[in-house]
Formats: sequence, structure tokens, C-alpha cells
Amino acid sequence: MSVHSPSIRAGAAVAVTALLLCTSLATADAAGTAQAASATRAVSSGSWGAVATTRGAAPYGTAPLALTFTALGTDRQYFSVVNTGTLPLIRETFTATTTTGSAAIEACSTTWNESTGSCPSGTITTVTTTGVGPTSFAAPLPTAGSAVRLRARRTSLLQLNLTVTVGVSVDRTQVRMASTTGS
Repeated sequence: MSVHSPSIRAGAAVAVTALLLCTSLATADAAGTAQAASATRAVSSGSWGAVATTRGAAPYGTAPLALTFTALGTDRQYFSVVNTGTLPLIRETFTATTTTGSAAIEACSTTWNESTGSCPSGTITTVTTTGVGPTSFAAPLPTAGSAVRLRARRTSLLQLNLTVTVGVSVDRTQVRMASTTGS
């Protein structure tokens, strides 16, 4: 003899079915939400590099830049440091050597007036000098082909002829880190 009536059994079956249905829907909804939150992102590689050049357009070359000062010439020469890679740069490392005498590599915080040698409404910063060794300098180059204008200035008074060699290098720590924008 059964202790449960058919109506109680039917009610229990409906309750169990409803509970299983709710659990299944909650699991399906959570899986759908989790799936919508993840997305596939394309990964690509990049390169970094910079070069000192007097050229206005590529190809720039890869060797250090040699600037020759003569007895009858000016005491300053202007050149560009160009981002030759595909990644944004936040700084570069500069070296400067001379055959004789001394020189300084300088940056203008605004734009050089190359005919007068001034830095109108700005300040002149010494990037490096000869005899110092490699010097890291923050000259952001945000895109491939972007450039910053610098000058080499002879600082020794008695040298008649002088060649200044400017080298630029970039390592991984000087590349802007990647970031995700949007989702």
C-alpha cells in the first residue's frame, strides 16, 4: 500500500522538473555570458629601431651619422633621429664621438630656428657630449617614420677640422608597451 497519493507524486515531479529546468537555464546563461566576455584578439609582431640621418626621406641607412666640421664652416649642424621600426619609441640611447676636440648633441623643446641657431620660446637640452659614453634620452617617436630634430654643436674652440659621429640605438625597454583599447 502506497503512503503517497498520486497528486503528491505529481506535485513532486513538477517541482523536481522545475528545479532541473531552472538549474539548466542558469548554467546555460552563465556559459553564454562567459562566452560573450571573451574574444579572440589578433596578435602581431613589431620591430623597433632608430637612426640619425641628414636625409629627408627613406632610405636612411643604418650606419652611425658622421658630420664634418671645417675651419671655415659653421659650429653647428642639424640632423634628424627617425623611428625606423613599426612600434612607438619612448626614448633612445645616443653616443657621440669625435676625431679631435669635443662636441655636444642638443635638443630643442620647441622647434629649432636653424638659420639663427636658436630655440624660440623653448629650452635647449644637452642629449649627450663626446667622451661621456652612451646616454639615454627621452625623445618620443610615436610612429614609424616620425622624427625629432637635433643638432651637433662643436664645443672645442681650437679645433680646425672635426668629425662628429652620432650613433643611435634602441632596446626593448625603450619601446612603448602595448595596450588594449576598447573591448
